[in-house]
Amino acid sequence: MISEKLKIKILGNGFVAGHLKKHFSPFLSENIEKADIVINTVGILKEEKHTFEDSHIEYVKKLIPKLKNKKLIHFSALGSQKNHPSKYKHTKAEAEEIIKESLKNHAILKPSIILGEGQKLYDDLKRFENMPIIFAPKMKVAPVKIETVIKKIEEIIQNDLTGEFELCGNEMSMKELFGEVFKSFNKKPLIIEMPKWYFGLMLPLLSYFKILTKDEYLMIEDNICRRKHG
Repeated sequence: MISEKLKIKILGNGFVAGHLKKHFSPFLSENIEKADIVINTVGILKEEKHTFEDSHIEYVKKLIPKLKNKKLIHFSALGSQKNHPSKYKHTKAEAEEIIKESLKNHAILKPSIILGEGQKLYDDLKRFENMPIIFAPKMKVAPVKIETVIKKIEEIIQNDLTGEFELCGNEMSMKELFGEVFKSFNKKPLIIEMPKWYFGLMLPLLSYFKILTKDEYLMIEDNICRRKHG
């Protein structure tokens, strides 16, 4: 059980933050100053209003001085890696390094695709629900339910855990994941698995229609855990 006196500040306004704010509503703090634990979900998948650098690195740099004597639970990404061709993965790794160097009391969560109500993947694929044929990138993923993520956060808080935690569900192909999403729309298109080079060839067209960005293309690779966590 989480102590009733504990105060949690959740940063961010996205799909994950929404679920966390609802689940931890009895413990929410109005500001960082009064919080015992700060959960940072701030991040972007595409550079539109903000850059990856600003959202992932500069934001963390500005946050750290406010976290004296507090625990930080930070959402990063599975497969984050410095100097990765993808700016998303590179900046996520940079932020992790800054946290590790600056804070002792931290827990870094590195989930594969998080599934739950409001997940962006459903909105993205909804645009194509009436298409008879869909192309999926050839890659493995390990989608994790938002409930599993919340359970891990509770475990971290209750046991005062620190370190890095990869979060994965059952491994499947992206083709299989697309099939599950279309099934939720009561649709069953023909889904064809295609290699990365195909999406590279089609990138100018896909970018023009805002279907796939260059950075998303660079992230077409297996997104599964290196090790299992309980």
